[in-house]
Amino acid sequence: PKPPSVPTTVLTSSMATTLPAASPSSPMMDASGSGLQPRREEHHAAVWAHLNANKIGISNQLLRSAHRTLRSLHGNNLDAGELRNYAYYDFYGALRSMVEEGYAVPMMAGGGEQFADADAPGRQQQQPLVARNVFYLGDLAGEDAAAVGLINVATFLSQAMAESIAAGSCDEINEDVVDGSLPASNSCGQFGRSYQDMTCSDDEKFMECDVYSDMEMGANPNGRPVAPFFCASTERFPFTGSADYIAGRAPVDAPVPNQNGRTDVEGCCWWGRGTISTRGVCQYGKLNYYLGARAAEEGRPARYPNIDFCVSPQAICSPQRQDSSIEWVSGLFRWIDDVQSYVSYNGDGGVEWSYVQKLHEFVAGGMTDGLFIHSVSSIVTQGCYNAPCPGYRGEQMTDAGVRWSYFLQVLEALGLPVKALQS
Repeated sequence: PKPPSVPTTVLTSSMATTLPAASPSSPMMDASGSGLQPRREEHHAAVWAHLNANKIGISNQLLRSAHRTLRSLHGNNLDAGELRNYAYYDFYGALRSMVEEGYAVPMMAGGGEQFADADAPGRQQQQPLVARNVFYLGDLAGEDAAAVGLINVATFLSQAMAESIAAGSCDEINEDVVDGSLPASNSCGQFGRSYQDMTCSDDEKFMECDVYSDMEMGANPNGRPVAPFFCASTERFPFTGSADYIAGRAPVDAPVPNQNGRTDVEGCCWWGRGTISTRGVCQYGKLNYYLGARAAEEGRPARYPNIDFCVSPQAICSPQRQDSSIEWVSGLFRWIDDVQSYVSYNGDGGVEWSYVQKLHEFVAGGMTDGLFIHSVSSIVTQGCYNAPCPGYRGEQMTDAGVRWSYFLQVLEALGLPVKALQS
């Protein structure tokens, strides 16, 4: 199957080629939202009030920062009109929805809640039983609930800065230099990873996306002299060259391998997209299973019932203004699923590291422990709290200090005067 598409120009080697990009022309946002009734807790109001009181700082110091910093970095080589325009109200609306509604999680038996029947308004469906996962804004019973909630938001935003916002791009940028070139085949995976091989664990394997050799799509332009990622069959492109000029060298119109030796882009449509980069067949499959077309097909509440993220992963980065919340919702989903729920166990079965527990400890300690942000960064980038993680080629994270700086920048933008800002 191929996704609905409109043409976009993607450069590969020394030629320009028209490839389809999954950018539907009609709104993809489900008018009924998640299908779950909102749940509001008393301390949420303090979080929303604080964010809205600092919306100008969030917009200017964070969401629009790429336009300022990249212009000074790239000068005339930057097309600022191609940078992603991240907006406060898209962030705020998506966050509030994922806090109050979240997403439905099917339950095997017992418990759960009813949800509205889309085919018969006013009637409640009895099956399937569902629970829900939400973005964590602190425990209602805790005295510091609002503070914990705000720091969870700040931690999410700081990682979003590193993953997408500071780059001014919803799509992952080609940046893994191999032997002096940027291989176009980096769309298959950067820094030793193979995105189509980032599969789910055995107990979640039924969720992952299938890989189709004839899928074709291209990332959005990114304002840089670097060709956006694309994927296409080897029938269309037997090989791919370099994506741009590196260190004064001309583009190479011959096979240029990435770190894994790939010189083609067949089945390589799973690069990172969204505010907290969704990448790999497992992450896209889970997004589709919980929020996309598969949830709707299986009779569960679906925020995007008309989007099959396994067929149209580029829908996350749709250029349509009506769809601008998807990049935020997908990032928040990944945060809830991969980071917020993260627990590591020791050899005796005891809890070794828990995100929610460490978040509370971090807030109680005055937000000065950089090791917490380092561990969160490790989870986001490599999948475990203590990089280097299994399956990741490379040693310790190279941008840990940058991500800590983004966290401090976010705290300042949110008007949170903590000790970390003076340390």
